[in-house]
Amino acid sequence: SGYGVGVTYVTSAGDTSVTLGAGYSNASSTNTTATKDEAVGHMGISATTGNLTIGAGYANGDYHDGAAGAATQVDATITEAGATYVSGDLTYNVGVVASEGADEALGVAGTGVKDKYEETSSSVSYALATGVTAIVGWTAQESQTEGTKADTESGSSWYVGANLSF
Repeated sequence: SGYGVGVTYVTSAGDTSVTLGAGYSNASSTNTTATKDEAVGHMGISATTGNLTIGAGYANGDYHDGAAGAATQVDATITEAGATYVSGDLTYNVGVVASEGADEALGVAGTGVKDKYEETSSSVSYALATGVTAIVGWTAQESQTEGTKADTESGSSWYVGANLSF
């Protein structure tokens, strides 16, 4: 059994539109091995003024992940923030995310060793013509699994591309 509740509030302050949101969900587990039920809460805010939009969000809780026989119980936290600015045909984006979580097999006492993920990214898009947008971006991320840096999931990169819409 479970339930979820949420609320959204939209208001304006001068020429700024502000949206606040929050929610909570809880679910009982029928798995007798699990030492925790699922319970997750989150909240976020976004504000737009003129051509600038900023937003941030936070979530924390316990949940079960995976299929029967390989399921884990996870205690996780995630924080994200970003901004977008539009100036004529140019759009600038920047964002960050930081998360961590302890995942254990169902019924196993937690060691407290956490997996972590952090990412920073930015991009610039330029509308070349109707339906054609060029983009240049950069991202850097670092991932840790059980407290050890995961080199295959960490690093940085530049990218160049185009979005086409018909």
